[in-house]
Amino acid sequence: MPAPPPEVLDALGVGPPGRLAELKDQPGQNASWLARPPGGEPVVLRRYYAGAAGPELAYEHAVLAHLARAGWAVPEPVSALVCQDGLWYCLTRYVPGAPVLDESTAQRSRRGADLARLHAALRGLDARLGQRPGWRAQHAGITVHRDLDWAACLAGLADTSPRLGQWAAAAAAQARADLAAIGAHELPVLIVHGDFAEWNVHYRHRQGGPALAGVIDFGLSHLDSRPYELAIARTYRAPEARLSYLARAAALGWPFSELESAAIEPVYRAFRVDMAAWSMHCGRRDGAYDLAMIERQLARTGTPPP
Repeated sequence: MPAPPPEVLDALGVGPPGRLAELKDQPGQNASWLARPPGGEPVVLRRYYAGAAGPELAYEHAVLAHLARAGWAVPEPVSALVCQDGLWYCLTRYVPGAPVLDESTAQRSRRGADLARLHAALRGLDARLGQRPGWRAQHAGITVHRDLDWAACLAGLADTSPRLGQWAAAAAAQARADLAAIGAHELPVLIVHGDFAEWNVHYRHRQGGPALAGVIDFGLSHLDSRPYELAIARTYRAPEARLSYLARAAALGWPFSELESAAIEPVYRAFRVDMAAWSMHCGRRDGAYDLAMIERQLARTGTPPP
């Protein structure tokens, strides 16, 4: 997509396009540019994905403002939202540091402990904000997106690949049965980050090892369970992060309950069904299915292929 139009730059006071340095601009996702307003500190100009709604962005911004007040370095808004040609723009705080993409054992442990601290900072905010508009907890449905038409997605996939369609239906049914069996509807919830993977956690290198610099990308933040956060933080491939999270949460006086512990695996499998569902949704929307991606997700659900 093109760079932000002059009307947006003028409204936000960041000057001509030549002052912008592209950070990220991928189809279907948020885009961002590093901006240096005259005489000011660097900020990030964000363009939200097509279809983003004002109430949903207001929810995300409320989460960011809460964390910033608590002392966290996060991309909190530093301007009002600006809408131009159906797309939303905003200036946000620049978060220093960089992600550690090739994590060591110690770094995976550090990320888990940092996630526990983030949850402690978010604890109780759900009473004020409630659920993000258009979302639900993973254990409350096949997908966290309320507007995703599962039946239509399933029918579309079955037309393209009957085998994968049958597999997806079976995986969804098994995930729901497994969650019902443990009483997952009673899982406690909080506002989660929604993607606390290594690429969204910034560190600075200091003597003695990396130190947390900040956390970015709260675009998936919503009300959900702690087992879900562990799943979407990809702790299945970083067991040290999960163990460190559990230890730090307990040290903070908030240990996992028996139900939360029992939910770790079934919620993870439900998360994989959700990942397949989202890929199915995109395939139905775009007219082309990424069958390899869908199969990879279904293979991680624990449901055997037909």
